[in-house]
Amino acid sequence: MSKRSKRNVTKAPGRAARPFPWKRLLLLIGLFFIFFAVYEAVIARQQIWILHVYCIAAGVLAAAYILLNRGILSVPVRDSLPSDWDEAEKDAYLNAVRERRRRTKWILYLLLPLILTVLVDTVSLLAAPLFSGGA
Repeated sequence: MSKRSKRNVTKAPGRAARPFPWKRLLLLIGLFFIFFAVYEAVIARQQIWILHVYCIAAGVLAAAYILLNRGILSVPVRDSLPSDWDEAEKDAYLNAVRERRRRTKWILYLLLPLILTVLVDTVSLLAAPLFSGGA
């Protein structure tokens, strides 16, 4: 048996392994294909305004996500909270942060496919001259 095969990995106490979120991944992929199909259909009609709409929508969604979460993009650790807060205040604050993140999660399901659509189009535009032999 080689050194690389089957290492004895211990889990953190009290934490169970979570299954992979296949439904979320399929939702993101489905939304990407919908956004990309709409984007390509509008571009095929030689209407370039769709790029501006997608970029503005992505910017608005990103700003909304940050503002609705009050600039906190991850749940803070209890030890990083002010020491003059009692446990009830810390619990209330952490619960409020988790609740805000839960309520704004849907924004990310729209934001990520939008960004990916613009990214794929930009890469395809920049890479086209490389593969067509043009300069």
